[in-house]
Amino acid sequence: MAKTAASDSGKFPRLISELPRVAATRLVEGMQKVTSTVMAHGAVVVTRHEQPSMVLMSVDRYVQLRRAAEPDLDRLTRQFDELFDRMQGPEAAQRMAEAFEMPSAQLGEAAVRAAK
Repeated sequence: MAKTAASDSGKFPRLISELPRVAATRLVEGMQKVTSTVMAHGAVVVTRHEQPSMVLMSVDRYVQLRRAAEPDLDRLTRQFDELFDRMQGPEAAQRMAEAFEMPSAQLGEAAVRAAK
């Protein structure tokens, strides 16, 4: 007959007696509650010594975060191309020529207005 972990525990009573214990049913019940909370709210902060140590989140929330972190290169390429096209037009060339002819104080004021 194969030995089980329970039968082996008799060999190490001092080692396992020093460890905290939790009943399997309590562990399952606790995990079910945490899972329900994650599903209801998208994520749960896990604390250690009353300080946030990790976040458990739903797969949907994880996928959203991963997608948000990945740039949409097609969209960025289109935006760049549109901006580049606008910069190549005759109006843009005229505005650049005017900007180079402006006194520095006037150019500074225009830059401040554009930044606002």
